Amino acid sequence: MIADIEKKFAVDVTYNGISKSLEVNPEERVSALLQRAIVAFGIVQNPHLLGLFRENGSELPDNESVERAGLKPGELLILRPSAVRGGSVPLRLASNILPETFETLRECGRGECECVVYWTGPISEMAVDGVIHPIHLRSPFGYELDSEWLTNYWKQLVTSKRTVRAQIHTHPSDAFHSTTDDNWPIVSQPGFVSIVIPDFAEGDPSLEEAWVGRLQEDGRWLQIGSAREVFILA
Repeated sequence: MIADIEKKFAVDVTYNGISKSLEVNPEERVSALLQRAIVAFGIVQNPHLLGLFRENGSELPDNESVERAGLKPGELLILRPSAVRGGSVPLRLASNILPETFETLRECGRGECECVVYWTGPISEMAVDGVIHPIHLRSPFGYELDSEWLTNYWKQLVTSKRTVRAQIHTHPSDAFHSTTDDNWPIVSQPGFVSIVIPDFAEGDPSLEEAWVGRLQEDGRWLQIGSAREVFILA
């Protein structure tokens, strides 16, 4: 028993800008560590889409032991989706966010492809003051994030003490949450906001015609009647 205790060590796991220290046993499987991390961060939707990644972007093999995977005491691991495809307190939205969002979506999509951006803010405040345009593949029918970009950005969130508050992407015509949108958000914690802008964001810079939803405790998306229920313009 004493020998088992001596073997254990701690690693740091980060998700959406927040880090937690988890104790591991060299003989346990990476899959067991992954499940404990999912529980620790309160992930409620599609946990099977998440994996543990090293800082260099390589994913840890689920079926290996912690020892065989080469994990070291104090090592930083990144809990993130293996791929990404297209908070209940109102968020304070800085005045420049909406115009900057529409400008970015239009320049990237050019009226013919879907595009995605993320709204970010300080971990310590329920506010949005940043627009992040990720590296992604695009088409008229969807988008997919660049995996290397996602790994690097997940690390940046930790060092900058920021978090992703909402994801915003475009559709070619009507705004709605597709099955792909339901299943592949960048963040899978309750309260996360998803917004879909119609007509490739070619209309006025407004959320009046947008689909706005919030992720619930049971993992389902609840459509919000008005963006004013979610955001307060600062």
